Amino acid sequence: MKPKAPRDPDPSQKPRRTYTTTQAGQAIATVLAMRGLSDQVRGERLTTEWTELVGAKIASRTRPDGISGRILWIEVATSAWLHELNMLRPQLVSGLIERLGEPRLFDDVKFKLAGRGRQQQVVTAPRAKQRPAPPRPFQMPATGAARESIVREASAVDDDELRELIARVRITHDK
Repeated sequence: MKPKAPRDPDPSQKPRRTYTTTQAGQAIATVLAMRGLSDQVRGERLTTEWTELVGAKIASRTRPDGISGRILWIEVATSAWLHELNMLRPQLVSGLIERLGEPRLFDDVKFKLAGRGRQQQVVTAPRAKQRPAPPRPFQMPATGAARESIVREASAVDDDELRELIARVRITHDK
């Protein structure tokens, strides 16, 4: 008795073979769509191409946190930036949708402060008691030419609130 050759799976489940040349990008897109991964790959573009999608200034203070319920969640470094980006939301949403193309991955954008909304890690071992840090010596704020230099350098920042904050911190803490 001859051994039987293995049977091919159902031919209707196989992709149809073509004998024409296809561009690599089109072939990859076809395979991703067949596997149901095209939206997932497009979503990953948000992370890998974030700076190109939103610009260096916004990207330096934000990062995409994920898409949930057709809403793109973006973590923002400070509350000042959160407020500013909320006012720019319509332009940001339309620009992102235009750059990512159809079909849409999300319909709206929401912002949250970085580090908020995440679950606390469970500590399994008891923490050792920490001694309080020794008090820091009082540091004189910058005055005269050093203060003027700090204010001049901070004037390059476009955002008024951010510029004032940088200048105040540097005047207080620079040596």
